Amino acid sequence: MAPATHPDPCGARCETADALRNLRNLFEAAANEAARIRAGAALGNADRFQVIEAVDLGRDALALAAILGAVPAAATDADPSLITDSREAA
Repeated sequence: MAPATHPDPCGARCETADALRNLRNLFEAAANEAARIRAGAALGNADRFQVIEAVDLGRDALALAAILGAVPAAATDADPSLITDSREAA
């Protein structure tokens, strides 16, 4: 198993569960705000700097997706049949 690269890794499964729950709540809030921004921009309520910031935040979201997508499935005790590659699921 690869060494932890974060100064404060989740130390127990309950901490991982809490972190996942927090992320899920943040994602729901972020999705709502992103939809509000998109709708407002369609009405002309965003200047060019705000559009650039929105695009930058989109890139940050992709970077976050890469981090979460790299969670090592082999390090879990999950049934291998529950872990599928997104390309296989499509």
